[in-house]
Amino acid sequence: MDSLTQIIKKVSRLEPIPTVIHKVLDLAGDPESSLSDLVEVVERDPSITANLLKTVNSAHLGLPVKVDSVSQAVSMLGLQQVVEMVLSQNLSGNLQRSQKGYGLAKGDLWRQSLAVAMVARTLASQRDLMSLPAIYTAALLKDIGKVILHEFVAEQLPAIQKLVAEKGLSFVEAEKAVLGMDHSALGGIIAKQWHFSSHMTYMIENHHLPDPASRNDPATATLYLADMVAMMVDTGIGVDRLAYHVYQDVFNDFFPDKQQVKSLMITYKTFHREIRSFMKAA
Repeated sequence: MDSLTQIIKKVSRLEPIPTVIHKVLDLAGDPESSLSDLVEVVERDPSITANLLKTVNSAHLGLPVKVDSVSQAVSMLGLQQVVEMVLSQNLSGNLQRSQKGYGLAKGDLWRQSLAVAMVARTLASQRDLMSLPAIYTAALLKDIGKVILHEFVAEQLPAIQKLVAEKGLSFVEAEKAVLGMDHSALGGIIAKQWHFSSHMTYMIENHHLPDPASRNDPATATLYLADMVAMMVDTGIGVDRLAYHVYQDVFNDFFPDKQQVKSLMITYKTFHREIRSFMKAA
């Protein structure tokens, strides 16, 4: 059995995505849906409701009153924040593990993915992009392929790093050359198997912008920039670090003032610090 076949075979071992996630995304992206529709969907799942209320009532949020229902949580925090909480709580399982092939300890990938999602949401809001829940979810899952591929990367890391150093390939290009598959393409395969929308799948498999056309898709470009900001801040996390192509035209389009990049880096640091604090308190 070749390595590519082995890689694809391991996809089925990932924890499945709860059906309610697709329903939440559909409702959050539908301008015709109501708050009561979302509340009804979430409340149908007792475990998701319980986890949501536990988070809402945590000391980290510091709300003045105890929240006893999903509808109360929505009224106090707003639809967007509640949707993000539901997504975050139910997409973390696969990403919490260590990915030794990428030099990531337990929890590293999840903390970074969550902070990137928050930066992507911030950037998308600034650009008035309408698909906020989809962008947020794609940011959370952009590196889902690493959960499987890290075992194979660990075995071939010297060869991958050699191509990066000597040939000037990006890390994903070197992964594909050595393994026959890179983590972003594998992420797209996983997204398809989990029945995410075609656009969300496209964002995940193109978040490093390998397809020139993806640089003209605002949502995918937003995801790329949020990820690059994270790598510029967390330079010591992961063996791939900044081994990716920098598309200056995309940066210039989003950030005509270089100070904006610095500001977003500070925002990322703030989000990451808050996430660490929350996870320690949980």
